[in-house]
Amino acid sequence: MIEVQFWTEDSQKVRAIHITGHAGLGSKGSDVLCAAVSALTFTLRDGIQEILNQETRSSQEEGDFFLELKSEANAGTELLFATVLHTLNKLSKQYTDRLRIRRIEDGA
Repeated sequence: MIEVQFWTEDSQKVRAIHITGHAGLGSKGSDVLCAAVSALTFTLRDGIQEILNQETRSSQEEGDFFLELKSEANAGTELLFATVLHTLNKLSKQYTDRLRIRRIEDGA
């Protein structure tokens, strides 16, 4: 099971995301859901750090991804978080027993 937790500020802007686990749909390197989630994590991290030049606290190891904004969320970071979370929500509807998403309000 892949679990996604994301934290929002009082303003409802996303501040951090933590993704853990494995889908268990196939062997290492052939699990399409794990590959999709991995691609989304790289997109989110690279978009925020390299395209928007925003500082973050982040870590990424096999089965564990964490990213937190060091500064206040802005329109660019919100767009990236919203896009990734939208796609994760679509995947969670397709793989209901393999991907769970939970929102935690009021900061990270």
